[in-house]
Amino acid sequence: MGNRQASQVSSEKLPPAAAGVGLRPEHFRSVLEGHASADFLEVHSENFFAEAGGLAELLQDLAKRAPISLHGTSAGLGSRAGIPDDYLSSLKALVDRINPVLVSDHLCFTWGTIGGELFHGGDLLPVPYTRSSLRDSIANVDKVQSRLGRQIAIENVCAYVDFEENDFDEADFLNQLVRQTGCGLVLDINNLMVNARNRGFRDTGQFVDAYVRSIDRDAIREIHLAGSTPVTPQEVLIDDHAAPVSAEGWHAYQRALELTGPVPTLVEWDNDLPSWSRLLDEANRARIIQWAVLSQERQTQPLDVTE
Repeated sequence: MGNRQASQVSSEKLPPAAAGVGLRPEHFRSVLEGHASADFLEVHSENFFAEAGGLAELLQDLAKRAPISLHGTSAGLGSRAGIPDDYLSSLKALVDRINPVLVSDHLCFTWGTIGGELFHGGDLLPVPYTRSSLRDSIANVDKVQSRLGRQIAIENVCAYVDFEENDFDEADFLNQLVRQTGCGLVLDINNLMVNARNRGFRDTGQFVDAYVRSIDRDAIREIHLAGSTPVTPQEVLIDDHAAPVSAEGWHAYQRALELTGPVPTLVEWDNDLPSWSRLLDEANRARIIQWAVLSQERQTQPLDVTE
């Protein structure tokens, strides 16, 4: 079952220690005016589905300045209703125009039918980790990879609800998906930390460590880092990407790299956006940690990632 011989990520690959940023409209001008840039830029695929016009021309221009990673938010790879053909056609046309270094989306439910009509849930809704859900996810990933003619990478999501009956834990579910489709993975460390905190784990770093040890690390194509707005102990922590990466997040990232080896890393910041230079500072910190871990400098001089 599945497409084990999925195509390579891209004809152009990022260096392992690359550090990128999620590019949002507020920072378009900074990139276009030739300011310093990150090693690669990530954009949300659906924002650039138009094949002509200003946004299409903008993305073509951006692609000349830095490698582009396409990150989808609407495919709904865990949806039982499947993925609409018009969505796949738009994604295929975008991928062919840009030739991104990575195409990714989330392990989530978005598409459903009500009264025979197809509807989009408008959010990254978690899926149960059941055999039935795995079959749906395999079918969807196979369909996308076959249509695109290349591998895609699947991101773990924040889940604000838990399902009572599961046949797998999340890591094993994703491992099964990798084995049976040949897809890659996006490891979102902040999503793991948010889930751990909301489920009552005191040591979120330990939760991340155990997860990274359980996942198929050879399948990880990209690591995502982000920050969340602090809340009181009684409140639910939301993955709002509205803050810098926390000191706890940087330590979890460093420990993850010790297990994964070099992996291109992306810093996401979507709300309460900082200046372009401040965002690049976050990417540079990720790059410094990558190189420090890779060169084993921390064995002779401890690396302080909290400064």
